Parts: sequence; C-alpha cells; structure tokens
Amino acid sequence: MDLSAPANHQQVVPWAWIKCVRDLTDPNRNSSKEPSELPVAILPWLMLSDRKNVMNMANLKRLGVTHILSVNGATPIEEQVFQERLLGTGIVHKRVFGNDSEDYDMVGRHWQECHEFLRKVKDQDGGRVVVHCVAGINRSGLIACAAHMVLERESVLNVVRSCVSCRGMVLWNRSFQEQLCRLAVKEHLLGDKPIGYNDEPIVEVTPPPPPAHEKLQLPELKFFLSSHLSARQKRLSEGSTSEEW
Repeated sequence: MDLSAPANHQQVVPWAWIKCVRDLTDPNRNSSKEPSELPVAILPWLMLSDRKNVMNMANLKRLGVTHILSVNGATPIEEQVFQERLLGTGIVHKRVFGNDSEDYDMVGRHWQECHEFLRKVKDQDGGRVVVHCVAGINRSGLIACAAHMVLERESVLNVVRSCVSCRGMVLWNRSFQEQLCRLAVKEHLLGDKPIGYNDEPIVEVTPPPPPAHEKLQLPELKFFLSSHLSARQKRLSEGSTSEEW
C-alpha cells in the first residue's frame, strides 16, 4: 500500500478521502453500532470515552487505564470535582480546551500538545490512555483517530474504519473529518485513493432562511413576556403572593 502524499501536500485538499470519511462516519449508517458501554478500546494502549463514563475511576482502574486526556473544556468547579475523583488513583490527567464547532481548528490548536502526551503513553510499559470529550464523538474521536494514524503509521481510511467498528457513532463534525485527512496528507498517510470517489471539491449546501412567519415569533414572545410580567407585578402590588408562571 502506498501511504505517501503528493509532493505539494500543502496545496492539496484530499477530497476523495474526505468524501469517503463522510460516508464511513455517516450516523445514519452507524447508529446500530453504538457499543453497550464506554470506554471502548481502539488499540491496546488507546481507549475512547464520553465524559460520563470517564468519571468512573474504579472502572478505569479495572480496565488498566494509566492516563486520561480530556479534550473538552471544564468550569473551575467541574475541574475541581474531576481532580477530587482522581485523588489516590495514580492516573495521570491532561486537559486541552477544545471546541466542537465546524469552524474550530482542533488539529492546529491542540494536536501537537496531544501528540506529545499520547506518544509518551504509548512508549510507556503498560501505558493505557482514555481520550474523552463530552459525548465521545467529535473532539475525542478526532484526537483518537489522529493518534492511531500517526503513532501507528496507519492509513487514514483504515483508521476511521477501525474507530467506527469499535465506537460506532464517531467523527460527525465535518471540519474535523477534513482536518484528519489533511493531517494524513502532512504525515504521508493517505493510503490508496478510495474507489468510487473523485477529487471534485465538496460544495456545502447552506440551509434556507426560516419562513417569514417564524421571524415574527421573537417579537410575539417579547410581547407575551412583557404582558405576563406586567400582570404579575400588578398582582404583587395588590398583595397577591402567588408565584404561578
């Protein structure tokens, strides 16, 4: 298999691979593949989870997890609770504050930092890391796929197929799909061109504006709330203590 990328990789957008990744990760195809429980093992040293299940430290210890990589933000209180859960476990934790939006450069902002952390886990004897975000789909899905691809030197489509097989619903964010494929170009890990996919750019369809009657809903809502507040204030001024809303 030829894992090399074109020589002018900085100018090339691998549209055929991006289209294939979109099909591989289509939630309409993969909804029945949802695992019975998380975390799931992507590789012997790499697991993927959502936020809820990564809070179960006893289960993580049972699974042999030595490190946690959080790729979602957290409030100070949330982080405090998380650190309290970690006390006494011996599990090493790192957090990067990634956003799950279509215009967010997850790879550009966070991959280098995540790569360094994950490489050390892979090289550690007995190391096992769980990567998570909130839902365990987009941010953590991208970083887990990138880690599998780069640290194992595996082609991008094989990596995505493997992750979908393990996790089911993963990597729905389309800009993250493109970022993963662009990283594959940079790392010379595109692999063979997928059969049946061309290099024509993807034209995103902008959804139509809402109907005119929907635009009237906000002023109507303001009028309703204003009227309701006025009526409530009148009742209070008359001595009523009712808090009906």
